[in-house]
Amino acid sequence: METNFKYLDNGLKVFVDWISFTVTEIDSVDRVLSLFGYSRNDFTELPHGAHGYNSMLRLNGHSISVLYDGKEGMGIHVDVTGSSVLEFIRSFKETLKEDTPFGPGYDIDFDSSFMQALFSVILRVGHFTRIDLAIDDIGSSFFSTDDLCGLWENHCIVTKTRNMKNVVESVSGNVKIGHTVYFGSRKSDIFLRVYDKRLEQNRKLERARKPMVSTPWTRWELECKDSRADAVARQLVDCTAFGEVVVGVLSHYFRVVQLDDSNRSRCTIDERWAAFINGVSPLKLYIPREEKTLDDKKAWLEYQCSPTIAAIVISDSGYEFIEKCVYSGALRLNKELCRLIAPYLDNSVFYGGGSYGDPCGCPS
Repeated sequence: METNFKYLDNGLKVFVDWISFTVTEIDSVDRVLSLFGYSRNDFTELPHGAHGYNSMLRLNGHSISVLYDGKEGMGIHVDVTGSSVLEFIRSFKETLKEDTPFGPGYDIDFDSSFMQALFSVILRVGHFTRIDLAIDDIGSSFFSTDDLCGLWENHCIVTKTRNMKNVVESVSGNVKIGHTVYFGSRKSDIFLRVYDKRLEQNRKLERARKPMVSTPWTRWELECKDSRADAVARQLVDCTAFGEVVVGVLSHYFRVVQLDDSNRSRCTIDERWAAFINGVSPLKLYIPREEKTLDDKKAWLEYQCSPTIAAIVISDSGYEFIEKCVYSGALRLNKELCRLIAPYLDNSVFYGGGSYGDPCGCPS
């Protein structure tokens, strides 16, 4: 697949509508540009940076931004908006071109797509911060924004969030010029918006004095950020069924039901929703658990408990209570903490011949 979209059997179009990622394994902006098929000459240097970065490049003719020259550890950040995703894939595709005995070809697995290859490279050199998964229902054959509002009011929508926001824009004469329904918080890792794409397009076309869109058009956009975006990318790399990933992730976080049970989690799936997801199973995004380090423990203790510790030491005029807590805590260390401190046991006051002896059963 050389594009960022695919048509499903039920007529829906699924695609990736936004990509943001941070490169941490390459510290040269020119090398990052080259990795994706560009050179600095393709970009314009803007007079300012953004989001903590001092410098920004913008691709000529496209909405692709590269942020760099930030603080240590910030890496190099790339934003590719929906209208430029295809351009980004096109440019990256050229980096895979090679000569073969059968003529020009591409260095890519037979079963893979160029988008999968792109995501695989990004995961090797950094991490994603945002991926938008989109579904176009051209003709609004399944649900309109008004339909969703009615279903929400009738408690027929089951989501992972409790929040729904209905935004209707209109002009004088009560003429509707925009309608968006939001599910969840924009600050969360998963955020869904469904909007009337025909109304949105017609506002732009009217200003440009171009022919208007007459066909109803509903767009679903699932915005995935940070660890969820990384999880989506891994699914897209590992799964050749691109449509199943997009629809599966949405159906895990959102579904429409018939109210035929007092417990909504046991209600029957609505027939229109069943046709919308077209037999695709819900896909839960797996987020690897990050193991805590001693530095993480210290940071938590300093942030959460240092005021209380200071108050106790000041009120006691000494550290007797703190020492008591240290000794009693050493008697109750769990396996995780024992594993974390194992490299330090030889130098510990507990295990290196200190006055406390050997208070717990940690391995030496």
